[in-house]
Amino acid sequence: MEESRLSALPWPGVWPGRALVLPLPAEGMAAPFGDACGIDGVRLKRKSEFHVTVLDQAMCRYAAEGIGEARLRALYESLSWSPRRTGRYALLHKTKPADSGTLDCWSIIEYLDLPAMHAFRGELARLLGPAFADPVPHVTHYVRGDPNGIGVPDTRALGAVWVRDVAT
Repeated sequence: MEESRLSALPWPGVWPGRALVLPLPAEGMAAPFGDACGIDGVRLKRKSEFHVTVLDQAMCRYAAEGIGEARLRALYESLSWSPRRTGRYALLHKTKPADSGTLDCWSIIEYLDLPAMHAFRGELARLLGPAFADPVPHVTHYVRGDPNGIGVPDTRALGAVWVRDVAT
């Protein structure tokens, strides 16, 4: 896949109990693996909805309480939010607790080039603490187990769930 830049993403707003996510247009999210993908003996299904999670629920709540929604929005709008697809994919795995024991979760993500996310989270880390540092801009294309994916808020979390890079 050739690298491609997506359209600029406007401020999505923040709501109590929600993460700060940027919806990505499905028509711009073609992937080289088809509707389903078999990798390392695991069959994953293609997602129909695509987004970049800028702040998970806890981070979003803390940031809104810490600097206020108006300042959070001003910081967001001071940056150019135009993600560039890289065509670089990774296989992730995590076991999550479930009602019946555990849930074996798999995802294939594509790394995105999104300098605004690094700048945004870097400024929040400066203002509110290191929990906001080191984001991993990405979009989840395929899942198994949890339809919402695995959750990768930062490079430390990525290291804990990364299985391997996936060639196209």
